[in-house]
Amino acid sequence: MLFLSVSAYSTLYAQNLVNPQKSGEEIFTARTKQFSEFTERFNYKSDFNGNAVDQAFMAKMSREKMISLLFDLKDPRTEAGNKNFSEEYVKIRTGFISNITEKQLLINSHSPGIIAEARTRLIYNGKPYSISLFLNQEQVGRTSIKWVLLSAKGDIFNIFKEDTSMVRFIPPTSHETDFINLKRALEDTDHLQDYASNDFSPDYLTLFFYCIKTGILKYDYVEDVSYHIIDIPGWYFKVKDFNRNELNSGWLITDLKKNNLSLQDFLNRL
Repeated sequence: MLFLSVSAYSTLYAQNLVNPQKSGEEIFTARTKQFSEFTERFNYKSDFNGNAVDQAFMAKMSREKMISLLFDLKDPRTEAGNKNFSEEYVKIRTGFISNITEKQLLINSHSPGIIAEARTRLIYNGKPYSISLFLNQEQVGRTSIKWVLLSAKGDIFNIFKEDTSMVRFIPPTSHETDFINLKRALEDTDHLQDYASNDFSPDYLTLFFYCIKTGILKYDYVEDVSYHIIDIPGWYFKVKDFNRNELNSGWLITDLKKNNLSLQDFLNRL
């Protein structure tokens, strides 16, 4: 089964196609079924059956080919003749694979640079809303790891209106009247942020915690999960689950860009 799968994948790589005619067993073996399996294959530590990569496997499947097959091969940006074909993206992907294989770069499976995005359904006033909760891993003591919430984003948190007239402010002489204008400002609930400093940035995770604690929002379930990875120096790539009955399925790279942002700056841009 191992060499059958490798042979099938070698043909797939050469043609850059997804072959829908394979058996269910072959598809199951080839599918990247879990995210941890994705990292093991990316790091060239395990074959398609979950066994450690050995010399026999290396002779059939190079790391370069293995990583190539961890991309979504149906991405229209890589299909010549497709209206969305991008020569630039193809070059970036080729450069990424070369960089990884030449420098033998690995994903640290417990890296804080692996950011999980849990698209989450909430209930507000009886109606469903979706937000994104971003998490990464944090070390506890010397040997333990836990997932922690980093931020929350969603349209439901856009509770303030933007003041384009620039008439909302606390006058410079307000201190002479013991800031009596605060009453007017704080009653203008739709534009509270306009009375904050230019550096003010809403902390939506704190707002999310408050809304959950008070029952304003009720958690329903996680709709889907994807991963944003900035653990490889100079790169960002997104991994998501493709549930299709083909060899090229499961957890695959769906986007790739160059990146030199810090974790916090990257989060702010997501």
